[in-house]
Amino acid sequence: ERAAELARELDRPLVVLEALRIGYPHASDRLHAFVLQGMADNARRLDGKATYHPYVERAAGEGKGLLEALAAKACVVVGDDFPAFFLPRMLEAAGKRLGELGVRLEVVDASCIVPFRLAGKDFPTAYAYRRFLQKNLVAWLEKLPAENPLRRLPAPVPLPRDITRRWPAATLGELDRPGALVS
Repeated sequence: ERAAELARELDRPLVVLEALRIGYPHASDRLHAFVLQGMADNARRLDGKATYHPYVERAAGEGKGLLEALAAKACVVVGDDFPAFFLPRMLEAAGKRLGELGVRLEVVDASCIVPFRLAGKDFPTAYAYRRFLQKNLVAWLEKLPAENPLRRLPAPVPLPRDITRRWPAATLGELDRPGALVS
């Protein structure tokens, strides 16, 4: 939603990169199949509305440089602020690289209504988190996601050929058969 808002505001096409690395701790066929199914859904949802690039690494490390290549022509990069797993370190590294390119990085919590970072701490129990949520939820209910965040976007554009050749997008056919792609 934030990326679409910026695309309209800046009158620039929206390019969505969804990349799946293979060489990280705790990677699993089950998790990757889940992510690939989501990528297939996103490909359908974004078709004709935005440029979507679902990139799936076939060998560890081959995706290196893709974000920088795309960001070289970007006005701003919007990422997901999820304070767990390897994502905080990844965002910090990406922010430094993008800063060197003169490209702004914005992060938004895309997983829930009340941002996880708002708490500023970990909760030892689900009960403790629910108590926090009950105190803070009302203020965020007025900020629910837009019903159609992809409305009136600038026309999609093809990615540069040097990018699509080096980092080809997974096809919808591949994404629809995650088992084959995961193996």
